[in-house]
Amino acid sequence: MKVIEVMTQGAILLGLGEEHILLETASMEQESELLNNKNVKSLFHLCKYAFQELCTNYIPVVESVALNSVDCKIEIKRLLNFIRVQNVKKNGETVKYKIINRNIVLEEDGEYEIEYLTYPNINSMFEEIDFLSNFSEDVIVCGLCTYFSLAHGMFDEFKEFHETYTEKAENL
Repeated sequence: MKVIEVMTQGAILLGLGEEHILLETASMEQESELLNNKNVKSLFHLCKYAFQELCTNYIPVVESVALNSVDCKIEIKRLLNFIRVQNVKKNGETVKYKIINRNIVLEEDGEYEIEYLTYPNINSMFEEIDFLSNFSEDVIVCGLCTYFSLAHGMFDEFKEFHETYTEKAENL
């Protein structure tokens, strides 16, 4: 599924007729022009936020990376779109660690396999998002509509979307 597909469905549910048409007929070459539209830009940024929130609270996306420690530490900023550590291994064996001052603190230096929860790095509306197969499309669209309606002062719509979104997300 592409990000723009989620945005298009959100525009339909939110009653954004002009934006719906723009998104439905858009090509990749028009992306920067599309982002000049205030609502399209908002849909894109809030869509990224909805993905992050789903990954943080409902269905984790796990990434694994091999990193070397320096002074028995691995800086968390080296982990792309970090949410939290799930597991740390050295030579295939789980090891003890602590999180102190945005560092993973280990007992000794060496190469470690860090498994951590993450969210996708989205740079374009036309990106295909692999992790979306973990979610029902309607949950993602409801999340987007929830955040859009709140951000734009549409409080009655927010209440409806939020109720539907949390109910659907909790049943994932």
